[in-house]
Amino acid sequence: MKTQKSMIRALVTGACAIGLAVGLQGQAWAGTVTIYASNGGGSGTWNADPSGSIPGDSIRACDTASDGWAVETSLDYNYDGVLDRRVNTNGHTAGYCTPWKTGDLPEGKTVRMYVVPVKSDGSHGAAKHIDVVT
Repeated sequence: MKTQKSMIRALVTGACAIGLAVGLQGQAWAGTVTIYASNGGGSGTWNADPSGSIPGDSIRACDTASDGWAVETSLDYNYDGVLDRRVNTNGHTAGYCTPWKTGDLPEGKTVRMYVVPVKSDGSHGAAKHIDVVT
């Protein structure tokens, strides 16, 4: 009896987790959002609103691993495949974060942020992206 209850509880928990993950796909996030590069060697961060010395509508990239890869963070404002704002850690050693790159965007606009590992020769790893709100 206890084993059957445990199995049912596990199935329900798993179904809820899958439903939550599917429900969150395509959602846009406001505030501060960090995405980790697909190779695990760094991250990109979006900051929607000014906070202390951090400007609003800004991005930065951080490289945390001495693995030969840099990290690039970029924004596509118009969903047209053109990267309108870009920063990367190329040429710096691990432990480096770019300065925040900012520019005013209309409030409530959804833009797409990409984070991708890159090499100095132009090759790159898998890109990750999320929609964020200004």
